[in-house]
Amino acid sequence: MANSGKALHYRKKLTPEAEKLFVLQRGLTGARSLAGKAYMEDPALLKAYTDYYSEVTKAQLRRIIALAGIKAESVLDMGCGPGALSMAFLEHGASKFCLLDASGAALAQAKKSLKDYAGKNRHVIEVEAMEADLEKPLKLPSINFELLAFAHVLNEIGQGQAQAALKIRLRLVTEAARALAPGGRLLVMEPASLTTSRDNMALRDSLLNAGWTVVAPCTTQEPCPALLAGLQHSCHDEACWEIPPMVRQLSEQLCLDRGLVKMSWFLMAPTGAAVLQASHAGRYRIVSAPMLNKGGRVRYLLCGKEGRFSFSAKKDDKAAMAGGFFGLKRYDLISVSKPEPREGGWGFGQNTEILF
Repeated sequence: MANSGKALHYRKKLTPEAEKLFVLQRGLTGARSLAGKAYMEDPALLKAYTDYYSEVTKAQLRRIIALAGIKAESVLDMGCGPGALSMAFLEHGASKFCLLDASGAALAQAKKSLKDYAGKNRHVIEVEAMEADLEKPLKLPSINFELLAFAHVLNEIGQGQAQAALKIRLRLVTEAARALAPGGRLLVMEPASLTTSRDNMALRDSLLNAGWTVVAPCTTQEPCPALLAGLQHSCHDEACWEIPPMVRQLSEQLCLDRGLVKMSWFLMAPTGAAVLQASHAGRYRIVSAPMLNKGGRVRYLLCGKEGRFSFSAKKDDKAAMAGGFFGLKRYDLISVSKPEPREGGWGFGQNTEILF
């Protein structure tokens, strides 16, 4: 998040590019005055979005693709903007794309970016661009796709009351899923803020209730424990990344912390799909950074069949050091053998083992 006080203090020193990013950052977070608006029709805002947010989005998606092992030859990119999502999947072997967005300018740029990358790297691709308002009835492409994807889109759909917005988003996803090929998957990624993350998990649970299957990152088909834990709880992924020079420059000017990419996401399969979950049996997703309590114990939150619970060790525990406990990272997928029972969860005991 930005330190808005510092950003305001230094506004007169900003480059024109940073000025436009400042407008975007303030308009898409906080009061969210630009959310759901046609801001990408402004050439300067579209460029600022591409220079900054598209690079962040691609890094987020590379992380997700690696964690979830997503492979898709064809992608239906809903609310594509400048095409960051499709670019990430093009890098990972996709060759057929359908881009939908309300902004003709963003669609043109997305299509050009994909074609330029494919030409430079000698890839043969097919790209269809369709101008569409996602809040109105959809005209879907005539062919089916292996991946239906929404990246930082649904949080701008159905502005207003949370429950009303959830119904609109659920209807949109369900309608768009008609374009999924047999065996196809749905990927939804949203910002990691408390509100957008909880909204995303609520959509995940609504799809689960409608018969969909969670493929990743969750290891069970149960309602999200973070939602059940209370209004101040959410779930998001985060990882270090190699910050592109332009993103670094803009971040420094606006005092934005971009040391990590953070996002809330899920991958699901539609009603009736047979999804093999055997690889997740008995496994747990780490859903927090390490936390040190007053008693000198380092703890993580695990999420799995028992819900969300603590896994801890004394900060100087030699067995935990040798067992790799202190090297665990958010969203690692692990199995735990012979944990030590503790109030509220598990401890790392002398015979405990962590398996990746």
